[in-house]
Amino acid sequence: MQARPITALPAPPNTDGPVVVWDNSNIQESYCGVTTPLTFSFASRAYETVYRQSAAALNVPRALVAAHARQLRNLLGLIRGRIYYNINNWYLGLTLLPSFDRNKADMERMMGLSDPVDFVTDDKLSLGQKLRRLPAMTRLAARLNRLIRKLPASVPRFLANFEAVYRSLDRSRFTQATFSELMAVLDRLDAEVLRRWETPLINDMAVMMSNGKVARLLAKTGLEDHAALHNNLLSGEEGIESTEPTKYLLRLAAEARNRPELAAAIRAGEPNEVFEQLRRDHPVFVAQVDDYIERYGDRTMGELKLETVSLRQDPTFVVEVLRNYFDRDDLTADVLQQREQTMRREAQARVEARLGWWGRRKFRKALAANRRAVKDRENMRLTRTRLFGLYRDVYRAVGARLAEAGKLDRGDDVFYLTVGEIDEYHEGRAVTAEFRGVVAARRAEFSDYERTELPHHFSTRGPVYHGNDYRYAGAAAIDPAAETLRGTGCYPGVVEAPVRVIDSPKDELSVNGKILVTMRTDPGWAPLFPTTSGILVERGSTLSHSAVVARELGIPAIVGIPGLTKIVGDGELVRMDGATGEVQRRGNTGES
Repeated sequence: MQARPITALPAPPNTDGPVVVWDNSNIQESYCGVTTPLTFSFASRAYETVYRQSAAALNVPRALVAAHARQLRNLLGLIRGRIYYNINNWYLGLTLLPSFDRNKADMERMMGLSDPVDFVTDDKLSLGQKLRRLPAMTRLAARLNRLIRKLPASVPRFLANFEAVYRSLDRSRFTQATFSELMAVLDRLDAEVLRRWETPLINDMAVMMSNGKVARLLAKTGLEDHAALHNNLLSGEEGIESTEPTKYLLRLAAEARNRPELAAAIRAGEPNEVFEQLRRDHPVFVAQVDDYIERYGDRTMGELKLETVSLRQDPTFVVEVLRNYFDRDDLTADVLQQREQTMRREAQARVEARLGWWGRRKFRKALAANRRAVKDRENMRLTRTRLFGLYRDVYRAVGARLAEAGKLDRGDDVFYLTVGEIDEYHEGRAVTAEFRGVVAARRAEFSDYERTELPHHFSTRGPVYHGNDYRYAGAAAIDPAAETLRGTGCYPGVVEAPVRVIDSPKDELSVNGKILVTMRTDPGWAPLFPTTSGILVERGSTLSHSAVVARELGIPAIVGIPGLTKIVGDGELVRMDGATGEVQRRGNTGES
């Protein structure tokens, strides 16, 4: 029965206004679940900044960029606390590029869109219109190709610039810096790094285009498992930073395993108590852990969300992972590398056996470009992680200054403000300078969002926040009793084992020999992967992080399994086939 009086009727459905398609198939990997106002406002501003840079790099006429200013401000949306791509505006941006029909398909593949839309297509131009448009499109295509060819030089320059800025900042001083000093650091990061971000975006275009080209060449071979082969061909690339944190921890585990007293100290007690004993009794080992945290301390689950607690604030995740590795003395960084190289060679041999000499030459060239682009993307993603880690630490310190001034109850309330509100407060343009009431209202609102779910894809009409029900028209009914589930296979292998369902670092992280089941992953999940026997992910595409790292580690994986986390329970026995993407439920083992 109704427990409280009805105070308002539902908003009537909208009958006019623009229809907008929202999708988070890809971005949920970076911004999973409910995201705070600070993170959304920061991400939204960053996307606009970066894409303006890309337009300038491609010499897109300023008048054309100005005409699309509103679209560039609205690449992202925040609906019931969850970040979505505004697909209309992403497709519209692609119309500035040549060969839109093909690039549209490539982008949809990279973004993992299960529901491509067709409301944006190439214009049907007359011969005269095509001839008038040809010079501009030719110049744009030539410019893009030149920028892609320059990536082998521009990527190292980008990484070197970030490293120089990063090393020049003493982040240990942030906790004591004044409000104005912190704002100056934010301005510097904006000017010297974020506003020089065109290289990662040009490389993303290279990934999109090269991945599409290789996929089309593989499809022509007639091999039935060409999609799986594509995954294997991208494995084993040396120097990919996304796997380095895992290999570093494997080396630490191997050292501790050979020192019984050290291993016993790591195994004993609560993870948050272990470091105190280690610092007292094993300072040399802890120095190595500190080095790991300095290098990779921002690489954690939910690493692009500013509100996330990183390893710098809570290093217990390292203890949990080392404990997982102790029982796998067969698992070393060298073993992983050998496994990757074998898989890579076998896949390439199978493909080239179907090709003539000219086909092999063409294929090898396309594959080399694809491998290089994916490698550079993963390495620059680590740079993005470290940059966001700097912003996170600065904003945490800003929150502390606001709390000291009595404007917030506690420092982490800062995550319920927006970037603009903080800037305006500092500059004297704030329409509200007392933030306690604002934060209280937003905390309550976002807490309600945690108790609701939204689909990965839906459309709205008119004003987005009323009169729309955010329903996915193509949603298939979830059958909790389904015995067979299907997704996209990312790495071959048949495994039958109990599952471990993990949603956050607060869950039980013991995954040895189990099949990891989760809604989504980001790079911070990678250290959990090596001791799993398989990986099942409800959301994601073949280019999502879980797929890339699973290939690098040689672990059977399936992504994009509808309803997975609502159907499969922790401890349940399943049989997965990483080549076909099929998951068969075998019943509950009683394990948890």
